[in-house]
Amino acid sequence: MKTKIWLSLVLFTVLVVTMGSCKQSYSCTDGEQNQGETGIDCGDAEGNCPPCANMPNCSDGIQNGGELGVDCGGPCSNPCNNPPAPTCTDGIQNQGETGIDCGGPCSPCSTPGTGAMTAVIDGTNWTATSVSGLDTGGKLNLIGKTFSATDTIEIRLVHGGTFATGTYDFTAINPATYSQGAIECISSAGTITFTTFNTATKTVSGTFTFSCTDAGGGTGSHDITTGTFTNIVYN
Repeated sequence: MKTKIWLSLVLFTVLVVTMGSCKQSYSCTDGEQNQGETGIDCGDAEGNCPPCANMPNCSDGIQNGGELGVDCGGPCSNPCNNPPAPTCTDGIQNQGETGIDCGGPCSPCSTPGTGAMTAVIDGTNWTATSVSGLDTGGKLNLIGKTFSATDTIEIRLVHGGTFATGTYDFTAINPATYSQGAIECISSAGTITFTTFNTATKTVSGTFTFSCTDAGGGTGSHDITTGTFTNIVYN
């Protein structure tokens, strides 16, 4: 009789252990969005995992939490089979572009020599031999340069205002600069006028003038007058 009772207890213990091993344990650290979680290891109905505030999830519009794309792949259930369509603002040279987000189906890429920049620097006429334009997150940089065996002359105009025709002041955060050898001259006063500001073709023309103080070579102040820029294409 005792033997039967002992065997029954053993069989019951084995059954309980077997049933427990077959049940998937709940985990809030498995790196997957599962078991009723609303995000990756967060926001479950039972309240065992932390809330999903500021936690990566498969619908936050960000590639995070081990995802292979934005809200797809990795811990998310949907595979990344449909990558986003290429655009002229995705920062990638694709869809037949000849540069990053320019050329091909996008606006033309800036090519040195297609635009022009001139000025009078301390009474001496100057014409740039290399001209370029660059849009750096809403700031337009217009750059003119000349090169010689002894030094490089550069005038850089920074515009942080509206991309439209009009006259704008140079400021401390949107300055005009003149450099030549050891001279590093930053504008203390001046204006830039856009007579053409075509955001479709990304082409600008206009005039500028500014006074600056040498912060590097100790040469004092300099005057850049009668400045012009014509048909500069920016990227």
